[in-house]
Amino acid sequence: WAEGDGTSSTGTGIVMSADGYLLTNAHVVANSLRVYAAFHDDTILEAKLVGADADADVAVLKVDAHGLSPAEFGDSDQLLCGDMVVAIGDPLGYRTSITQGIVSALNRIVNVDGVDMEVIQTSAPINFGNSGGALINDHGQVVGINTIKMMSGYDTLEGLGFAIPTSLAQRWVNELIEYGELQPQPLLGLTISRIPEVLDGELTGLRVEEVSPGLGGEAAGVEVGDYILSFNGQEITRIEQILSIRQTLSVGDMVEIQVWRDGEILTLTMEMMAGV
Repeated sequence: WAEGDGTSSTGTGIVMSADGYLLTNAHVVANSLRVYAAFHDDTILEAKLVGADADADVAVLKVDAHGLSPAEFGDSDQLLCGDMVVAIGDPLGYRTSITQGIVSALNRIVNVDGVDMEVIQTSAPINFGNSGGALINDHGQVVGINTIKMMSGYDTLEGLGFAIPTSLAQRWVNELIEYGELQPQPLLGLTISRIPEVLDGELTGLRVEEVSPGLGGEAAGVEVGDYILSFNGQEITRIEQILSIRQTLSVGDMVEIQVWRDGEILTLTMEMMAGV
């Protein structure tokens, strides 16, 4: 739990390493003066904030401990809609509560306080206090970090919870530990249609709807009306594939992009750039 100036909040965390690194949501520890971690054996340790990012909603804490049992992290990119998952958390102080559901959607873009987050949508009930807890697959591996339960203006919406995929969280965690903050994320500088189109022969591509000035797409020579066939060597049929590949890239990486333009296949090289 976290204590601020006359305020307090509770949430859940995940043990990442035997020597005391913990993962939780940034909103759990926001504006806190002191943070404490309670473990399964009722041990309570004060935790130091290593780094946090409000937009990504991830925070790394460190406690002075040794011999902890870290969670096993799985690959969220291997999830499929319909896969069974469970959410572990501390709703209303009921520690280690477990709820079950399925993966309802992947790579869902949800706007939270003006920030677009790419999340896993799940039907596993996620309530206040579950924030920062583990979303676990049927192999017992952490595949997501529970982050939000969608609310309406009139009532709560049941079966509509969201989790940060581990494919994103693990990269962010490494950056927070090494730098104390997230590093600039590479942008494509392209607005791409979500609807694949069949081109000449059996080719399938995604149409480029807009090219942002000053970013990698424009510099590489991508034009509005081009159809993206492959990105970084992978054939593309869904925009989610491009988003997933981008997660593995860093600013300055050079990426080969293959496009179809007026019946001709062109191979271009794009430099991944950060936004300004």
